[in-house]
Amino acid sequence: MAAIDYLRDHGFSAKVKGNRLIVSPSSKLTPDIRQYIKLHRLELLAEVAANDGESRRGHWIIIVDGHPPFTMICEPVTHTEALRRARERWPDATAQ
Repeated sequence: MAAIDYLRDHGFSAKVKGNRLIVSPSSKLTPDIRQYIKLHRLELLAEVAANDGESRRGHWIIIVDGHPPFTMICEPVTHTEALRRARERWPDATAQ
């Protein structure tokens, strides 16, 4: 059984916001469910993200003028998220 199926079977839904997992309804979370989420957080993030229709990758080629291209390796993120992260450090960066 997939981790997300366990939550759904217990009446919860989940979504990814940035790198956070949002489980609702939060008012019904029990200590056991919270522990399950904690233990399966990465699996849940991957399952929910895989089902939202957006393409994610764990590596992106970053190009900054005047420097050779390099590979940014991270948890799977969308192009928009990768570009935002790169531009936090290099404002004129592009991501491929």
